[in-house]
Amino acid sequence: MSLGRFVVARLAATVGIAFAVSLVLFAAVEWLPGDAATNILGQNATPDRVEALRQQLDLDAGPIERYLSWLGGVVQGDFGTSVTSQQPVWQAIETPLRNSLILGAVSFVAMSLIAIGLGVAAGRRPGGRADRITSAITSSIASVPDFVLGGVLIAVFASWLDLLPAVSLVPIGGSPLDDPTVLVLPAATLSVFGGAFGARLIRAVVADAASSPHVEAAVLAGLPERRVVTRHLLPSIIAPTAQVIASIVPYVVGGAIVVEQLFGYPGVGASLV
Repeated sequence: MSLGRFVVARLAATVGIAFAVSLVLFAAVEWLPGDAATNILGQNATPDRVEALRQQLDLDAGPIERYLSWLGGVVQGDFGTSVTSQQPVWQAIETPLRNSLILGAVSFVAMSLIAIGLGVAAGRRPGGRADRITSAITSSIASVPDFVLGGVLIAVFASWLDLLPAVSLVPIGGSPLDDPTVLVLPAATLSVFGGAFGARLIRAVVADAASSPHVEAAVLAGLPERRVVTRHLLPSIIAPTAQVIASIVPYVVGGAIVVEQLFGYPGVGASLV
């Protein structure tokens, strides 16, 4: 599969999964006792007040009609109103989403560099010293839960060395980029763990490419190692490496839920919890 088709397939799968999840969640909430009107009114709920609020919120419409109405609003960028805060959903998640995107972008770049660098170093000579050392390190890191890794980083760099903040606080109305040090430990936790996982996959890709005829012919021709790597090895691993890097993206999203809670980072993961 070409890289373009792979990206299109992944995007289509993402949209399909998001649609399926929204449908399942809507059905689950629909089956639960009560609704938004009773939750908003709480102890002050009376049949008359509940009925009036249900009409105000269009809850008296059928479930299919309400779901299609919500879905149509999402397509247009209207996510509705939060039941708990009574403010537009987009307004409630705008700042946490921005913070998570910043953390995710920094983590993704660092993760990609770690995965590609270690994977190429290990796979260039399978079974060599670099391969054994890299495999031992990546296997050790991949076997440690991310919250444990984050705790170790806090103990070392925040408590022991006192170089970085243990809690990634962002001023209200400010941005993490105003004080980039708050990004270092959360991004390191995400990127080191994900980079170790990606490095093991890229190592296999590089090892397979290193044994291909055109790379072996370049080695036998006596070309310098740097030229063999840059001219013959790296071009042949671009597409599979891109697929490996793309497969790490879900970890950046899912891992952020734990990491943001661990460091007190005000992102979507913390809001979700």
